[in-house]
Amino acid sequence: MIKEYFQQGTKVDKKLENKVYTISDNRHNIADCKKDKYTKFLVTIALRLGIAIEDDGKDIILQFSGEHSEYNRYHESDNYIGSLAVNSQPTVENVKICTHKNGSSVATLWPMHDDNEKQQQSKDSKTSAFIEYYTNGSRLFTIEDIANYYHPVFLESPGLSPVALEKEVCARKEEALRELYTREASRLVDENKTLKETIDNQIAQNTKENNNKLQTKVTELVEPARPGEAITRRPRKILMNVELQEMHTKNRGLVQGVVLYFDDGTSVRNNWSGAEKRKLIIDNLIGREVVTDVWGNYPSDQWFANVYLK
Repeated sequence: MIKEYFQQGTKVDKKLENKVYTISDNRHNIADCKKDKYTKFLVTIALRLGIAIEDDGKDIILQFSGEHSEYNRYHESDNYIGSLAVNSQPTVENVKICTHKNGSSVATLWPMHDDNEKQQQSKDSKTSAFIEYYTNGSRLFTIEDIANYYHPVFLESPGLSPVALEKEVCARKEEALRELYTREASRLVDENKTLKETIDNQIAQNTKENNNKLQTKVTELVEPARPGEAITRRPRKILMNVELQEMHTKNRGLVQGVVLYFDDGTSVRNNWSGAEKRKLIIDNLIGREVVTDVWGNYPSDQWFANVYLK
């Protein structure tokens, strides 16, 4: 093809080095959207290269270095393959650009594929439908959407029609949302599990500390049995209530005593001196399992000597 150019008296650059192409926003000067080169490149670069350029009307700067690959008679264009940088973003390798006027202007571009079938599909793919959707007043999707969601699908299946591409993107978005939901749900479960373990450990630690404090207070009330006296212990029960009551004694007459009430409906009493202090300490055991004992011949189902926390 280059030889033919020379026969026609046209010189062709076999190689382009850091060739800069500027795509200016001409939308305010045109009525036909088909001549909107600025939007065409916004969409084409997003779809085919995955680069999202902000649609702010600023020039799109393409910097290309590559070698001549072929002359296209149908489009009367020279095509080059090489590396391309868009607006100073990281360079994309193995890109083909289609140029006019001996490389002085760029018409379009697309990525090269190792797969011949994909390569042909990529070359033949049309961005006109995406451009039309994008220029639609409702802005059906953004340049970022095209670059982030449509570009990966385009790379895998460049031959998909815009409708098929849209369907595949929607399916992938739904799958991504499901995966995100699953990960988030799992994360929350793990967080809640960790939080529960932390709270349970804290409760257990607090309970242990409180029990130790209560046991220390209860120990102050313990009266040891006299030598040789039998000690009878009642089975553990949940203490429900503690009351002060007046009780008759043989030697001291009417005195204040303490009555303990348990979850099984039973009760026991103690008429020793210091009833108010005893009640004040035992009050802290309400709702807990306790064991009581009694000495000598006193019936264990009526009287108690000491209370122990269990």
